[in-house]
Amino acid sequence: MKSHTFTNFVIALSTLASVTISTQHDHGHDEVEAPSIDHTQLSGVELYDWLGTDGYYTEHYSDEELQKLVAEGLANDDPDIVSATIGSLSWYAVHSLTQRDESGKPRFDRDLQSVPGLKQSLIDVWRANKNEDTYPLTQEDFENSVEYRNEQLAPVPSLEFAWSFIPPTLASLFPKDQEVHELLWDGYDPDNPITLLDWLNRGQFTTEKATKLRLELLNAVEGLSPIYAAIGLGFTESSDALTALVDRLEKDPGNRVLCAHLIDSIVGHGASAVPHLTLLLKAAQESDLLPPEGETLVQPEGYGLTADIGIEYRTQQAIRKLEKILENSSEDG
Repeated sequence: MKSHTFTNFVIALSTLASVTISTQHDHGHDEVEAPSIDHTQLSGVELYDWLGTDGYYTEHYSDEELQKLVAEGLANDDPDIVSATIGSLSWYAVHSLTQRDESGKPRFDRDLQSVPGLKQSLIDVWRANKNEDTYPLTQEDFENSVEYRNEQLAPVPSLEFAWSFIPPTLASLFPKDQEVHELLWDGYDPDNPITLLDWLNRGQFTTEKATKLRLELLNAVEGLSPIYAAIGLGFTESSDALTALVDRLEKDPGNRVLCAHLIDSIVGHGASAVPHLTLLLKAAQESDLLPPEGETLVQPEGYGLTADIGIEYRTQQAIRKLEKILENSSEDG
């Protein structure tokens, strides 16, 4: 039965992305130090593996040099190099999602989306590989879709299944793009809606179809669907989205991770969320999401979508943001 998708890998990869950047070269294995890699001696698949896990986030190459390498990799006659290039872009997409500065901008923006023909090249590879026999991936294929190879201590998409990581990569690199939106829905597996929710969130899509799916899954009792749905409804500017978030928080805030995301997403609606400040404070306190009074938390190096990494910081910042909005509105009044 073809039911497994890439969500678990995305979560694992997101966690590893946080560890990778914050410690430079420690990729999260138990006290195993990553070998020193001389990137000047790398070529082919090994070079693109290194770019994805390390090279895009260093000063070894300029933006223009990296863009040239991506263009050359995608145009290469060797399908393995094409796949390794796609795999490197999937890593880059995760870093752009999880590694952001105080202003919310990616810490490592190499403007790879400006590579001529990049979007169409990825779409073409997806369409050439995705069919009813290959997608959704079987359990065996799913387990083989990620591997450790060469000297890397971080996982990379396997050469055979790198194409299956194209939807989230496109969503991250080309947010709100209509053609990408259609491709994401082409990859929708009703048995695993979390994957599509993740893709839609990466691409900041707020279409009617996206909102409908999020509203349907926000009240799921188990699984990760409510978290992904809450995140998406947080940047969906509609009264229905805000009402649904408040209703879920009021009736069943879930575990502290979901509660934190609900609070953060409600505050994402700005002034419209002010009437719910008391509810947010109550929920945050009951879920032990606020530090002692007077203590200011420091922004973590990275975030874990389903782990506790950074949720207290996000909650404190969200509450403070809403209190500031209330304060400003009172002064204006």
